[in-house]
Amino acid sequence: MPIIFQKSNEAIASFDFDYPLEKKVLLMKKMIPFILGSFLLLSATACSENTDTNVATDGEGVRSDQIESDARAREDRDGTNSATDGNPRTAEDVAVDIRNSLENNLPGSRLAVDVDGENGKVTVDGTVQSQEQFDEIKPLVMAFEGIQSVDVKAEVKSN
Repeated sequence: MPIIFQKSNEAIASFDFDYPLEKKVLLMKKMIPFILGSFLLLSATACSENTDTNVATDGEGVRSDQIESDARAREDRDGTNSATDGNPRTAEDVAVDIRNSLENNLPGSRLAVDVDGENGKVTVDGTVQSQEQFDEIKPLVMAFEGIQSVDVKAEVKSN
């Protein structure tokens, strides 16, 4: 006795519970590989590595935008742009700018910056990925106005 769902005069689906067992087995033998194959394809696609990331390792992109946004927010908070209006910058502002510059130019580094505003001494501590990055720390820090000396206590990260 078949069950038939109809929409007007067309049959939408037909389920016959009196279908012969041989035909049901044949149908299942065709459907099981299709269902399993579809599942495996979906799983493989979902687990594949995504090589397109938003991590900027060359100093451009997301991190650079964040650094610029932080600088604008600090200027808005303080109500001034000390770089252009002649007001002296605080040691904290210089430390943030130096830290941002180091992060931007030395990807993968983990550095802490301490600025002594009275004598212009900067201490950099932490780890860098290579000797080349270590050698770049002092010139990057000395590029900031008012810095008299740099004490680099950073270490090269051993792999």
